[in-house]
Amino acid sequence: MAKSGKVVQLFQKPENFIKNRARELQLGKCYISLDWEESGIANILVSRKHVNGNVTLGFYLVDLKCLGIKDAFFKFNVSEDEMFDMVDYMNAVEIEYNQVHNIIYGGEAFAKDCGFKPHKDWTVAQFILEEDDDRIPLIDIEFGEDGVPAYYVGPNDNPAKIKQILDTLDKNVGAGNYLFYSDEDEFEDDEITEGGDEQSFKQIYYTFTGAYRDKFGESEAAALDKDHIDEIWVQKVDLGLYSLNDELDDRIIECAEEYESIFEDKSLESISQISAMLIENPDMPLFYAELFLQYKMMGLHGKADAIAKKGMQLFPDFLYLRFYVAHAAMVDGELEKGLKLLNKKYNLDEAFPQRTAFAEGEFMLFYAALCQYFMANDSLIDAITCSDALIIEIYKYACSENAILDLLQLIKAKLG
Repeated sequence: MAKSGKVVQLFQKPENFIKNRARELQLGKCYISLDWEESGIANILVSRKHVNGNVTLGFYLVDLKCLGIKDAFFKFNVSEDEMFDMVDYMNAVEIEYNQVHNIIYGGEAFAKDCGFKPHKDWTVAQFILEEDDDRIPLIDIEFGEDGVPAYYVGPNDNPAKIKQILDTLDKNVGAGNYLFYSDEDEFEDDEITEGGDEQSFKQIYYTFTGAYRDKFGESEAAALDKDHIDEIWVQKVDLGLYSLNDELDDRIIECAEEYESIFEDKSLESISQISAMLIENPDMPLFYAELFLQYKMMGLHGKADAIAKKGMQLFPDFLYLRFYVAHAAMVDGELEKGLKLLNKKYNLDEAFPQRTAFAEGEFMLFYAALCQYFMANDSLIDAITCSDALIIEIYKYACSENAILDLLQLIKAKLG
C-alpha cells in the first residue's frame, strides 16, 4: 500500500496489455476453418508468443459475403495446449499470416462499404494483428459474390435482425444491388391467420420480398421513399390516439371495449344493433365506421356507401372511416376513388398536412390502402415499401394481413 493510500497496480489488465504491447510479441501460428472459401465464413485464430512459452490468441469470425467481422475476442497468456484444443474445435488448418490479415481487414472494409460495423470487441482484438499498412502485401481475395454483397440469413437471425440488415443494405448499396438468401422458400396462406407463428411468417415475408427486390428492383421505378415513411412512423404516430380530441378518444376506447363482440359479429343482427346505437349516439364516429364495415362484409354496398358518405361529412377529421372506405375501394378495383380519398398523395403527412399526429391504425390503414393500389397497378416495389410498414403489426390489423398475404401471392407468381 502506498503512503498516499492508493493501491499500487502491479499488472496491466489484459485489454490494456493487448492494446499497448501485443504487437511487440512475436507472431505465432495462424489457423483458419477448413471450409472458409466454400462457405464464405472464416473462423480465424492468430497467436502471439510470450517469452514464458504461453500465447495470446485473437479470434475473428469473418463473413466475407457481406457482414464482415461478426465476432471477435481474445484469450490472454494461455498455454499452447489450450490453443491446439481450440484449433481442433474449429476444424481449422494452418495458414500464412499475410493471408488472414487480408481476409480480416478486407472483410471489415467490404462490410463498412455496405454500412456494417465490426463486432464491438474488435476495438481490442484488432491489436493482436499487425497494423494494417503498406508492410502487409495485398492478396486478391473475393468478397461478396462477384463483388456484390450477399446476405445469407443465419440460424440466429430473427425477423427484426433480418429487417435491420436489409434496411442497412437498402440505404448503403441500394435495393436490387445485393443478394439475399434464406432457407425459407415456401409459405402457406394459413400461416398469417390469428394464432400463427408471427416470427416465422415475418422471416418468410422478408425472404420473399428480398428476393423480389433482388430480381426486379432495378427494373421498377419507385414512387415511395421508405425513409420518409419511417420518419412518419417515428415522429408523428401516437399509439394511443384515435382522433385529435382527447374526450372523443376516451369515448371511442370505452365504446370499442363495450361493444367489441357486436363489432366482431358481422351479421344482420349486429348491423341492426349498431344502427340502433348510432341513432342513440349520432355524435359517435366509430359507429359510422363499424356500420360501413358491416355493410361491406354482408355485400350491402349501396348502404355502405351511403353511411360512409354521411359519416365523412359529419366527421371529416375521423380518418379511420375515410381510410376504411379508401381501402375497400382499392380492393374492389375502384382505384381512382380510393386514391382520391387519400387526397392523391403517397405519404400520410402530405395527404393530411393539417394533422400534427396520426393514430397507429390510421397509419396502417393508409398504407394498406396504398399497398392495394400499387398491387393493382403492378408496382410491386412500391407495394413492398408499403407492406414493410404494415409488417410491424401484422396480426393487429386485418387490412395489414390481407394486403401482405395478397402481395406475397403476387410475388410468388412473379418469382415463378
